[in-house]
Amino acid sequence: MSDDRKAMKTGVLIAAIVIVLRIVLEQAGAPGAINFIFGVAWLYFILPVLFALSIRMKAYAGPYRILLKDVFLFAVYTRVMVMITYMLAYVFKWKAPRFSAGMGGNVGDNIDALTGLLVIPLRNALFWIVMAVFVGMIIGSVVLLLKRRKTTPAAGTQP
Repeated sequence: MSDDRKAMKTGVLIAAIVIVLRIVLEQAGAPGAINFIFGVAWLYFILPVLFALSIRMKAYAGPYRILLKDVFLFAVYTRVMVMITYMLAYVFKWKAPRFSAGMGGNVGDNIDALTGLLVIPLRNALFWIVMAVFVGMIIGSVVLLLKRRKTTPAAGTQP
């Protein structure tokens, strides 16, 4: 398995664990500061670095295109998992603040089934996918630029 596929699989697995941990903590009534730590959004700052390092180690042609694909796929995979948690929150009427209609969530007396199960989760997923790709490409591009392989001077020439 190539390093970039391993980074993707590992990142998605970590995201799944973080999502489950956050749900458990929220349902147990953990403080908001603790729940904030267990957010998938933090991974959008970390994984682009790993993707970029993996791309540079393999010296792929078109590294920015590959980075875009990796960042986009990671964002989609993670946001679909989070979208499912919002759908479950609507069905089971979870009380965590992020699901509350007053906080822009999808759980509340004035939220109908279409809005709670589809509109709000889809809106959140689309917003976060765009933001994750934007942030991930900036971070990953900086890493690609910093880790650019130095060209070695030809034999017999002065640097």
